[in-house]
Amino acid sequence: MAKYFLLFGTIFIIIGTVAGYVAGEWIPVPMGILAGGTFILILGFIILSRGFWRRRSMQTGINALIATIALVTILISVNIIAINYGRTFDLTETNLYTLAPQSQQLVANLEQPLRVVVFESPPSRENKRLLENYQSYSDNFEFEFVDPQQDIAKVESFEVESFGEVHIEYGDKTRFVQEVNEYEPLSEVELTNAINIIQRDRVSFAYFLQGHGEPPLEPVEGGLSQAADSLEQQGYQVEPFNFAEEATLPSSPNSVLIIVSPEQDLFPGEIEEIQDYVADGGHLLLLLDHDSSDSLEPLLDPWGIELDDRVIVDASGRGQALGFNPATTLVTNYGDHPITNPLGNGITVYPLSRPVDVREMSGVEATPLVFSNEESWAQSDITQEELQYNPERDRAGPLVLSFALERTEVTDEDAEVTDEDVEEIPEEFPDLEEDIETEEIPEEEIQEQFPDLEEDIEPEEIPEENQLEESPEEEETSQERDIVPPSERMEPSPNNEENNPEETNNENGEEITQTPEELEDEEEEEAENELEELPEPSIDSRVVIFGNSEFAKNGLFIQQLNGDIFLNSVDWLVISDDDASLGLRPQEETNRRINLTSQQATILQNVAMLIVPLFGVVLAIISWLRRR
Repeated sequence: MAKYFLLFGTIFIIIGTVAGYVAGEWIPVPMGILAGGTFILILGFIILSRGFWRRRSMQTGINALIATIALVTILISVNIIAINYGRTFDLTETNLYTLAPQSQQLVANLEQPLRVVVFESPPSRENKRLLENYQSYSDNFEFEFVDPQQDIAKVESFEVESFGEVHIEYGDKTRFVQEVNEYEPLSEVELTNAINIIQRDRVSFAYFLQGHGEPPLEPVEGGLSQAADSLEQQGYQVEPFNFAEEATLPSSPNSVLIIVSPEQDLFPGEIEEIQDYVADGGHLLLLLDHDSSDSLEPLLDPWGIELDDRVIVDASGRGQALGFNPATTLVTNYGDHPITNPLGNGITVYPLSRPVDVREMSGVEATPLVFSNEESWAQSDITQEELQYNPERDRAGPLVLSFALERTEVTDEDAEVTDEDVEEIPEEFPDLEEDIETEEIPEEEIQEQFPDLEEDIEPEEIPEENQLEESPEEEETSQERDIVPPSERMEPSPNNEENNPEETNNENGEEITQTPEELEDEEEEEAENELEELPEPSIDSRVVIFGNSEFAKNGLFIQQLNGDIFLNSVDWLVISDDDASLGLRPQEETNRRINLTSQQATILQNVAMLIVPLFGVVLAIISWLRRR
């Protein structure tokens, strides 16, 4: 009887072990079979051995068995808790194994299932780990690895051209992400950007103004190629815009015009075109240094923006500790706004920045974004060898370097009372005319207040021979002129016809010529009048202004959070406040591989395989000789 218990116990243990490995995880079924087989096996040993309970070894064995069972139970419990309530700690320098806040927010806000299809076989462990990390933030995130040689239907569905392609599917839209291989794994940057783009229902445009000494979009020192490339990765269609090549700026609420510190003045017509662009719902991102052109003031006035030409000096010493000079502002203090809220206490750097002020304007909501520290000031003269604060000429900090502005309502200046509105007043208030009476002042009071006033003043009568008789047609025309609205009436010129410079003929029909200087003066006056009559910005338009452009140029753009605040500004202007794209973006993984030549690799191999073991042998021989 005992031998059958031993046989069946062994069989159940084998079945439970195999079932656990095949399932890939120790679910209750294989664990139950394994536990039952162990119990039957132990029971068989008990029945087989007579006097088993009387032996001293039995007590020792039972204690060992209980200790083993307790240890196994503890290990199983710890694993179950770790799986169900697992928490990881990323100790890498750049948080390599933690998704960026933007990635987390995008996945958490998925409104419908998003599927990532990786055409790779066998699956890469590193790629699978990254996708599982994404999946932990949302049940709507799915992924699968497909063998392109086996599943031909999916290969044709996604139009796969090469092995290792990664595609995403969201609703009825698909998008290519990247191509992975042994040396280039799946990138969080590429995947997050693809998820961000595929969720948008429209194409956004970013125009960089060119032609006035602005930084180029090429990958040169002081250029804007890194900013432009980052915008393209975010799904923007980036284009340079030059008024010399295209007269009309495309107006769209899904676009932003980026003006980066022009050196030459803009023409009045260009200013008017930009103002028309804003009036049609376009948005502006202004990065203006202390030495940039002042021709943009007509664009700034409707928003109440005022620029200070002094340069901010940071005397806290924090910038110098990181290798910057005192004229570089190191910022860790930000305003409460969707652009800057994701930054936390992160660092942004602004060399040679200027203060920005905004006066209170009706219908404009202005929010400060970036503040300098309390130990800073605005220096009027930066050519001094030693920068010192002068209370008479300089301006004490903290200072504001950036503002975000948006229209909240139509200003009072936009609301004009027309003649029709005046005519409608009696209809809305029928008793108004009856209650309003003209108060007559007695003549005695007039004489008391104005004793020198002549009483015999009478209107001068025009002799009948000098009066012109009006025909019925002229009388009718006169009545028509009397009802012309005020906005359509022409004000008479203060000069007579003979002295009017705008007339080309005098009374005798002789032509009056004008000098080129007079014509030039007239053109300048007309241009100034055009600027004064620029249209008001649209209620949907937004503006973000920085008193610095260096932070967005090549080199500094990738330093700290400079790129994030630039991209957040563009996203807020074009998209919305609560869009998931506003956040800290994933960073590219730092390549820490050591590149060795074949000769260096051979030397390293010989050191590892020969010298290190030989060193151990030498130490062993020395130790043996000393013992002798």
